[in-house]
Amino acid sequence: MKWDGSMFTEIQTMPSRGSMVFQPLSIGNWQYAILGSDYSLTQVYQWDTKKGQLVHFQELNVQAPRAFSLMSIDNREFLLASSFKGKTQIYEHLMINLSS
Repeated sequence: MKWDGSMFTEIQTMPSRGSMVFQPLSIGNWQYAILGSDYSLTQVYQWDTKKGQLVHFQELNVQAPRAFSLMSIDNREFLLASSFKGKTQIYEHLMINLSS
């Protein structure tokens, strides 16, 4: 949604059947939104400044996620994903430069 000065207007939609959590995250200069569902894999979206919207970035295999938290340790970023049906999983945010 976008605020136009008097109300919000829709700018994007995402498939979210069975979703239990939709959480924005900022890691350094990167902006993400994570959509967790009981019926499909967890979807990670990244903000695309050129398109002005969130674009699909990655899928995570988290069973019935209920919350996501970001934790920073020793200049490393970790995403904690709690689950209703499975184990809590921890992912590390890594950006790999493939241009060289």
